Amino acid sequence: MKSQAKYSVGYQPRLYPKDYRAKEKNSRKRMIFFILILFFILALGYFLFFSPIFKVKEIKISGSRAIGSDAIYQYLNDFRFKKVLIFFNRDNIFLLTKSKLKNILIDRFPRILSIQINKDIFKKNISIQITERKEVGIYCQAQNLSEEILEGCYYIDGEGVIFEEAPQTSGTLILVIKDYSGKEIKIRDSAIDKELIVKFIELRDILSSQFSLKALDFVIEKDGTKDFRLDTNEGWYILFDGSRDLESQIMALRLVLEEKIKEARKNLEYIDLRIENRVYYK
Repeated sequence: MKSQAKYSVGYQPRLYPKDYRAKEKNSRKRMIFFILILFFILALGYFLFFSPIFKVKEIKISGSRAIGSDAIYQYLNDFRFKKVLIFFNRDNIFLLTKSKLKNILIDRFPRILSIQINKDIFKKNISIQITERKEVGIYCQAQNLSEEILEGCYYIDGEGVIFEEAPQTSGTLILVIKDYSGKEIKIRDSAIDKELIVKFIELRDILSSQFSLKALDFVIEKDGTKDFRLDTNEGWYILFDGSRDLESQIMALRLVLEEKIKEARKNLEYIDLRIENRVYYK
């Protein structure tokens, strides 16, 4: 009777040479497979991100009327355009970050209200659709109401946002707002309330159509109040309460001009409509 081999705890049988060869062969296969996978990933990454095949071929810009497409093209052709792309081949369509491109364009051109950016990966094109702010008038900061010293003027949109420097002007062809309140503002700030802008435009049209008067300037004297002054082309001005509806104030203006002043408008200095149910004039 043959005796069986006995092993102590923890003992491992010795591997014969053929077992070593099988283990080494499997290890080499795993290494080769890993290298092939790594090579494939690197090749795919190079193809997608570094190959000139996916280089941006064309940038299409639409909607830029006042700004001008040439100015935007020039800006994008500068080094700043490369800041919206990452890594090495920075004009690659895959590496374009639309949100960052949008932000730097809006930062560079405050007239831009909104941007829609689309990428066509197959054609390697970028389409930029721009919506510009529309100016409704000119907003001027000023000091010393008696001397009318203007510090700076800006185009203002219907939301009350200033977005671009404008020439100092006065007259009836464009809405002019003069702010003597002394508050600090900068480009893209909301200079005045949207509701007040709407009232200015409405008043300008009503005075022209119903009273044969032209509004030269709208004047804000104090910050924190909606009272304002309207300078007319006849040399006198009207004081309004911007927190109240215009209808009752226009009615009071009509009554005083038709019943109290009539032909004496040339000697008029002002009409004050700010007190409800009262009209003061001089």
